[in-house]
Amino acid sequence: MLYVLHGDDEFTRSEELAKLRSKLGDPTVASLNTTVLSGRDVNLSALVQACDALPFMAERRLVIVQDLLSRFEPKEGRKTSKDRQPKASAADAAFVKGLLEYLPRMPEPARLAFVESRPLSASNPVLIALPSDRKTVYIKEFEPPKGRELERWIEQRMVSKGGKIEPQAAQELARLAGNDLRQLDQELEKLLAYANFQRDITVSDVHSLVHAAQTVNVFALVDSIGLRQGERATNYLHELLEGGAAPLYLLTMIERQFRILLQVKELRERRASMAEMQKALGIRQDWVIEKSLRQAQHFSLSRLEEIHRHLAEVEFNIKTGEITDVLALDLLVTELCA
Repeated sequence: MLYVLHGDDEFTRSEELAKLRSKLGDPTVASLNTTVLSGRDVNLSALVQACDALPFMAERRLVIVQDLLSRFEPKEGRKTSKDRQPKASAADAAFVKGLLEYLPRMPEPARLAFVESRPLSASNPVLIALPSDRKTVYIKEFEPPKGRELERWIEQRMVSKGGKIEPQAAQELARLAGNDLRQLDQELEKLLAYANFQRDITVSDVHSLVHAAQTVNVFALVDSIGLRQGERATNYLHELLEGGAAPLYLLTMIERQFRILLQVKELRERRASMAEMQKALGIRQDWVIEKSLRQAQHFSLSRLEEIHRHLAEVEFNIKTGEITDVLALDLLVTELCA
């Protein structure tokens, strides 16, 4: 009845969530029985009300709460005299207490999924208090693969699509594209089409299709957004679209860059070294980190968190058909530059 899906691997996490949503049956009925709440500003009353609502023409109801449990993570910084982390705020403590009291009496038709965009620590107060019965509680951390594990993921993903990629090509693709699995999945689709679904993907194929041009243009786009240069940002956006970048793929690239900015901003405030940043982000190229550090200066930490949430909302609206993809991107750039 309760799911906790957390970690940096957004792609695999979203696939797991999609499987959960598919269990509700027909997509039309499923959408009527799915509620998505933002954990950044949701209150306990709204969460309980969503879970208590009766399913409509279905046996189950799914409530997805995004980035709630991370609100209750122990605060970093000054330790107490007993070498413990400082206590949570009174409001957060009351929320956690009320949530834990409610969960045992949550109605049986409800399925509650906490989806966290970052890994939760073992000291998270909600995780600690959850029952150990794995028949009613499912907890999984999604960590992006690295190194040889990433190359194996590329090879296996290609096989699942009905193709095959040479080991050297998988290694080169991992080097060029990094461990953003959503971006890699899009690149594999393009490579398959390039090979006409008839032969193995080679290193030459990877070099022909996967290059730094789009990455550089996304850097330029984000630079323009940071400087509030709306017209220039819109021009970069349409250059990418006209260059063949699929709107959702492009949104993923923008999301990835702002996620990097958010992370490097936090790491810089903790005085992390370049090597520590590379390890934390899974990015080998120094220039990517350096460029991101310069871009992050255009944004406050709270603004980056706000943009991160907004990008998730835009993606959700596109995928649910509430708005067309190109229009959503145009509006997104306009809003971010306002």
